[in-house]
Amino acid sequence: MWNNPHILVMDEPTNYLDRDSLGALAGAIRKYGGGVVLISHNREFTEALCPERWVVENGELRREGEVAADEKIDASANEAPDEVMDSLGNVIKVKKEKKLSARDQKKLEKKKAQRRAAGLPSDSEED
Repeated sequence: MWNNPHILVMDEPTNYLDRDSLGALAGAIRKYGGGVVLISHNREFTEALCPERWVVENGELRREGEVAADEKIDASANEAPDEVMDSLGNVIKVKKEKKLSARDQKKLEKKKAQRRAAGLPSDSEED
C-alpha cells in the first residue's frame, strides 16, 4: 500500500495557495483514481470538488451532498486479484486461502483436539 496508495488524506491542502494553485490542486484531485479524505475550512473549494461532505459544526457531525454509491456495493469487488503489480512493475502472485468444506473442517478440528490431548501445539502449519 505504501508504493501504490489507493486513498489520500489531505489536511488543509488549500492553505497559502493562490487561485491558480487551487485550480491545479482541484484538477489533480479530480484525476486521482482513488479515494480522497479532504479536511479544509475552504467551503468554496470543498463544495466545488466533493460530492459528499461531512461537516463538523458546533460539535456535531452533519452529512451533506450526494451519498456516493452506498447502495451499489459490488460484492465481487472484495475478492482479491490473482496477481498484483508493485510500483516497480514486478508481478506478484497472490495466494488465496482455501475454503474448507464442513467435512474437512470437522476433520481439522478432530486433528487439533488430538494434538492438544497429546500435548502438542494445535496451531502448526500442517493444520
